[in-house]
Amino acid sequence: MFMKNLKIASVFILSLFMLVVLSCNDEPLEGDFVTDGGGDVTCVEATQTLSTASAAYGTTPTDDANYAVVCNAYAAALQDVITACGDDTGGIQTLLDALNCPAITEDCATAQETTSSAELAYTADTTNNNLCLAYKTALENEIALCGDADGSLQSTLDGLDCETTNSEDLLLKEMIWTELDGTSYTDTFSYDGNKLTSITENGDLVNTYIYESDVLTRINSYEDGSILDYVIPEYNADDELISYVVYITNGNEGLKFDLTYNTNGTITERKYSGDHVSQTSFLSETIITMENNQIIAESYDDGTDSVYAYDTRNGMFKNISNLRTLNLINIDFSGYIDGGFNNLISLTEDVNGTPVVYENYEYTYNSSNYPVSSNDYIEGDLDSTREYIYE
Repeated sequence: MFMKNLKIASVFILSLFMLVVLSCNDEPLEGDFVTDGGGDVTCVEATQTLSTASAAYGTTPTDDANYAVVCNAYAAALQDVITACGDDTGGIQTLLDALNCPAITEDCATAQETTSSAELAYTADTTNNNLCLAYKTALENEIALCGDADGSLQSTLDGLDCETTNSEDLLLKEMIWTELDGTSYTDTFSYDGNKLTSITENGDLVNTYIYESDVLTRINSYEDGSILDYVIPEYNADDELISYVVYITNGNEGLKFDLTYNTNGTITERKYSGDHVSQTSFLSETIITMENNQIIAESYDDGTDSVYAYDTRNGMFKNISNLRTLNLINIDFSGYIDGGFNNLISLTEDVNGTPVVYENYEYTYNSSNYPVSSNDYIEGDLDSTREYIYE
């Protein structure tokens, strides 16, 4: 009840304040002042901003996903008015002191900083399509992490006219990883047509892929030149993956994954352990949801969930054959496919109702909308950068 009354009081007091300001434009106020953002804001401009922020704050309930951003924007607008216009009666400061806005999450704050940087880069050279695409991606990421209470971010996004040609069927040739200490790894992808046949890392064999009649029939994973484990998939009459077994060479261990396709479009995966002959000891069950040949959600029987978010650009692995099968096997097998039709931008893990953004990725793109580089974050901290080269 107190919060509701505070909002009503805020709107009433501000209405009186703005009526006074707008009716006294024949007398100078306290001039122009510089805000923390570095721009010159007049009293009239600060008042107009406050009007919009106050309206959003007054109509946004405290349990709304956008509330933290709306409340903090309102607080900033109040402070700007105090700075630019003065507050002789102390009424605006009283409203500001009464606010108890939730802290904006670190992820949201980082997203806002990224959008600001991307906007500055793009406005400095609006002919650069890569900068346009980077700005577009930053806006999409900010909307996902912070919300967009007044629709201004979406309006800006809708107004961007970036080149979006998808005509080139590119295949990823090299992925160059650079860690924070400068250590670099080059993964090289080899193909037969569009079938992925092998991956090497700094020249050492990592995975090989074997096919029969264009259907993936085996994956070998190597360590120090020897097979560490291998996967044998099984399909139904429509070449749809229904199970696969991971055979671990050291210790005669086998892990089996049975897939059931449900009428609601999800996939139930049941995991079993055993040896190289049979795998019958039940371990766990996972419900998988896929779109565009890429996993968008996993719900585990221990109560945890994973949600995958993607950009709207061409995926770095988009044109690889058997992509859906590779993605399904990659859930538990140490493969290299992490994405599909689009590119992964975040992995959120929900443990007992508490969502945590465990991974997130920021990309730049070429003129054909494929990523050419990325910054990779783990729990909000920069972990590595990558460069993507295509053939």
